[in-house]
Amino acid sequence: MGADLAAAGEEVYRSRGCNVCHTVSGQSSIGPTWKGIYGQEVQLDDGRTVTVDEAYLERSIREPDAERVEGFSATMPRLDLSDAEVASVIAYIRSLR
Repeated sequence: MGADLAAAGEEVYRSRGCNVCHTVSGQSSIGPTWKGIYGQEVQLDDGRTVTVDEAYLERSIREPDAERVEGFSATMPRLDLSDAEVASVIAYIRSLR
């Protein structure tokens, strides 16, 4: 089931335009790369450090301006994703460790 959920997340990544700003290659673009980010600590633009976990990712997807990774100033658009789509995107990001 985990692999199926991650595959669904990859489809959301491509079909909803996440790939325009977030790479999965390890090279950052307009937004942070998703490759290897899950479980890592990132510094936010307000100076706090957070761990990229499921709660952080869900908050970042649903409220893109709530916490911004330092060094990335572009505003992420709010996407109206279902709970299932959010869960699948998180599973996809986890799979990119």
